[in-house]
Amino acid sequence: MTDDRMMRGYSGHSHDPGRYPTPVIELDGAPVSVSVDIDAVLWTCDLRGGECTSRPLDLDAAGPDDAWYLENDYWDEGDDEYGRRKIVIRADNIAQRMTVSRLDGRPVVVTGGDRFDFSFEDDYDSSGGIVRVWDLRTGNRVGTVMVGHGLGVCSLATVPSERGPLVVSSSEEGKLLAWAMATGEPVAELEGGYNGEMAAALVDGRPVAVTGGDDTFLQVWDIRGGEQIGEDLNGIEPCVRAIAITELAGRAVVVAGGDDAALHVWDLATQDPIGSPMTGHTEGIERLGIATIAGRTVAVTGSPGDIRVWDLARGEQVGDPLTGHHLQTVTEIAGTPAAVVQGSGGTLRLWDLTLAAR
Repeated sequence: MTDDRMMRGYSGHSHDPGRYPTPVIELDGAPVSVSVDIDAVLWTCDLRGGECTSRPLDLDAAGPDDAWYLENDYWDEGDDEYGRRKIVIRADNIAQRMTVSRLDGRPVVVTGGDRFDFSFEDDYDSSGGIVRVWDLRTGNRVGTVMVGHGLGVCSLATVPSERGPLVVSSSEEGKLLAWAMATGEPVAELEGGYNGEMAAALVDGRPVAVTGGDDTFLQVWDIRGGEQIGEDLNGIEPCVRAIAITELAGRAVVVAGGDDAALHVWDLATQDPIGSPMTGHTEGIERLGIATIAGRTVAVTGSPGDIRVWDLARGEQVGDPLTGHHLQTVTEIAGTPAAVVQGSGGTLRLWDLTLAAR
């Protein structure tokens, strides 16, 4: 039986639920889901009408520019074309993580590679984690590829700044990097948790990131200043799998979940926990999104077993869980808060959160 809280979805293209959370962006007035398959084909699917379109990413432009080879001593100025070692790009590994944004009004998709993202033709040691920006309409690369991670990217986000949008990424080796999206210029390099989950947002006018991973705490970072803000946020068991930054009763808060199957909330300014951890999932929380429903800030959490909605001010679950689906992302469709969820066969559907929270 179809859940009466479901809105229209689409069919015609299957998503891989374990690849990454599927982001959503408005394109030509329609909300579309965005994904990249193992052949480096970029898919956009209209969540209202069901139509999917595809275009290949420009893999010829997926490697670093010539200047990178020279700066890192892989090439000498006198090398001819045949004497220059070239990076081999693996199509199935360039999009371990993904997010969407806008650059000068143009819709773009940001991808982060895994630990086998690229290697040299004569050296198959892994050298992964390239971050790239692509034009959502054409599949062409935008700007400079961002190289700096030694292992795979675990999390990606974009955040506004006075320099334009920043791309923020965390990786398996615990490195947190930030670049100016327009130029690829490095902004920050910080050391977070291994296998790091991360969220980023503008808090009191400054770009802030929160990281967590294989530790029993989270850390808050001033991205521009390159330093930790305050003390660690304690009380969560490893591993941390999902983090969000939002506002609750006029104060910035951090929301996180992980293998302990509980949802935790901290006051970002004081680093103090807010209330007791919220429980109900029988398996670990893997994904997390934030929505506003009738003036209430709610968190939507996904585990392998179910999807649940939580009223953060009251510290309790609202409505009944949704089973048989995987949470992808939380968005708004024609003014209605909705969760994009994946059912059987890889088809995405929309879960009406105004009905789910009753």
